[in-house]
Amino acid sequence: MMTENKQSKMNLEHERKIANLQERVGKLENLCYAAKEVLNLEEAADFLGIAKSTLYKMTHLNQLPYFKPAGKLIFFEKKALLDWVRGVKVMSEEEIRTEAANRLRELNSK
Repeated sequence: MMTENKQSKMNLEHERKIANLQERVGKLENLCYAAKEVLNLEEAADFLGIAKSTLYKMTHLNQLPYFKPAGKLIFFEKKALLDWVRGVKVMSEEEIRTEAANRLRELNSK
């Protein structure tokens, strides 16, 4: 019969192995997303790091580009999602200063 201490050590070892496998599966899933150009609702939500319900609501409000070829299932082009995310960039202070200086130069040269 196995001692309680030995059983506890075995359980900890199994938990460590499971955690390691979960991490590896996560990395593989990320690689799969990287290779895909078209994502379903669940994949797109994971890709954007938001809840599926939030993404579905955003599609209902036409806040981002999506495709609905069968009239029911929703798909997203990864490139279109990235373009949408990058659409409203918040500039850093340095970028704002540079932009302001460039515009002033343009106005003064007219």
